[in-house]
Amino acid sequence: SWHYDKHVGFSFRIALRSSEGKGMNSELTGHREQTGGPVVVLGLARSGTSVVTGMLNILGVEMGPSIEDQANPRGSYEDIDFAKLHKEIFDATGTGRGYWNPPPREAILALRAQFDAAVRELLDSKGSAQSLWGWKHPRTLLTYELFLPYLINPRFVLVFRNPLATALSSVEHTRKYRDPVDLSQALRLAHLYQAEMLRFLENHPEVAKLLVAYEDVLADPAKEAAKMAGFLGLALSEEKARAVAEFVLPREQLQMEKRKRRSFWRGKLPRLMHRWSDRATRRRRG
Repeated sequence: SWHYDKHVGFSFRIALRSSEGKGMNSELTGHREQTGGPVVVLGLARSGTSVVTGMLNILGVEMGPSIEDQANPRGSYEDIDFAKLHKEIFDATGTGRGYWNPPPREAILALRAQFDAAVRELLDSKGSAQSLWGWKHPRTLLTYELFLPYLINPRFVLVFRNPLATALSSVEHTRKYRDPVDLSQALRLAHLYQAEMLRFLENHPEVAKLLVAYEDVLADPAKEAAKMAGFLGLALSEEKARAVAEFVLPREQLQMEKRKRRSFWRGKLPRLMHRWSDRATRRRRG
């Protein structure tokens, strides 16, 4: 259900029930304390998954390289290898299919045999490089069934946000796209993808999972970081707690950072110089 708080607006709460049918106050389900295995972040685009993934990275989970952009001043934390594979899967379902124009879930599941080897190869490469690792990509909401058979002891972090806020952010995010989404489209997409999250909860009670509300992260990042650390069996040191507090930007500061990144002198030019420097460094090392 949705609850209103004057400080953070609407926040999401899901009433979980145990196998005996009794109510549970805990936001954990199927939890087994462990420190290895993949951590998968599920959530809609523009719902706070980037900040949650960044927090997990601070806690010690290798979530892949972060790409800075205007929409995510602290980085998107979307592993480029998973991004490429998801694009290939979506492209295989039909021309022009993407997150904002998604293919039917059934069309993706029909590609299981075609992408089975690629999925296993990617998971093997990531798992062999890190004992505690994970990924976040919004398209995983439609592809997780392709990955699940090959995940050993996975933990899922599901991020929820007020769907109207998600839709409004989606409209703003896509306004310069060739095919921007309007509010009606954005609300329909929010409904579609949140239905997929609920489908995951209903179909996979055996999987360890943590439910996180983006509004709660903004209101008290230290408290939410402690929940994540406990869920993953990790220690939350004072140093990591301070890093989380510095990483999660308040709403007002977040908007200032976004405006700064839209400007040329304080946003685009420094990013271009940083990219050129990175490329030059890689060429020298190569």
